Amino acid sequence: MDDQNKEVILLDADVIIHFLKGNILYLPKIYPDQLSILDVVKKELCSNQRLRTPVDNFISFFKINIIPFPTEVDIIKEYASLKKMFGEGESACMALARFKKFCIASSNLRDIENYCLTNGVKYLTTMDILVEGLNKNVLTETECDTFISEVLKKGSKLPDRTIKEYIKNIKTKINMTSSDISEKDTDTLS
Repeated sequence: MDDQNKEVILLDADVIIHFLKGNILYLPKIYPDQLSILDVVKKELCSNQRLRTPVDNFISFFKINIIPFPTEVDIIKEYASLKKMFGEGESACMALARFKKFCIASSNLRDIENYCLTNGVKYLTTMDILVEGLNKNVLTETECDTFISEVLKKGSKLPDRTIKEYIKNIKTKINMTSSDISEKDTDTLS
């Protein structure tokens, strides 16, 4: 994928907070020139006095693209509908990603997963981002595990305590899903 066709990754607040706790330098190393943040998400983050300076520094230093919330009617209607059920940042990211075919970086699967799967929106969790860093040889297994440990120690939640454990659990989940599909396919053939 050349630079002009790089996928836009919309950062949600929870992923930015995870990387501020773990190591904010990893995000732009793993996804150079792909990271964006909606002005709504930036405002949400910066409303917390403790986060204002680190978030502003991250955006300035790494030249993170700030996207003003669009004025297209379809996106505004979708956002208004989603906001009745979800947080402002998640709602804004989901609405924009659906209509602009952007990827969302959010670990709030309870809120986003069903919507994204139903509407064909690609999403990445914090752990998925670490796996990508490992796959691209940007991060080592030790760096991933140290990151996870720091994030957990600072009070955030992640699904696993090591990157190996996460990869194993994802592979198990994928295999279970594949076997469920195979069984269903077999059942309909009989």
